[in-house]
Amino acid sequence: MEMEKAGVPTATFCSSEFSALGANERTALGMPGLPIVVVAHPVGGILPEEARALGDGAVEEVRRILTSDAEALRTEYREREYVPPRKTVRHKALFA
Repeated sequence: MEMEKAGVPTATFCSSEFSALGANERTALGMPGLPIVVVAHPVGGILPEEARALGDGAVEEVRRILTSDAEALRTEYREREYVPPRKTVRHKALFA
């Protein structure tokens, strides 16, 4: 957030499980229009090819965030709704 405040374009990543929390945090920290790139949950504990697929799916949005007019992006992302998931599903045990 400090980089964004200093005028350096940034793309913040958040998994779908935490997108509503991320949106609430950015507002609480005084940056309600901070762009958040949402990728599918989970991000941790996945295979390298799954991680690459998540990244590949986000590349275009990240490019747009880093190269577009900052004020227009703030307006767009401020108005974007981040809905928390309906239920939490653990794909793997926390402690095996």
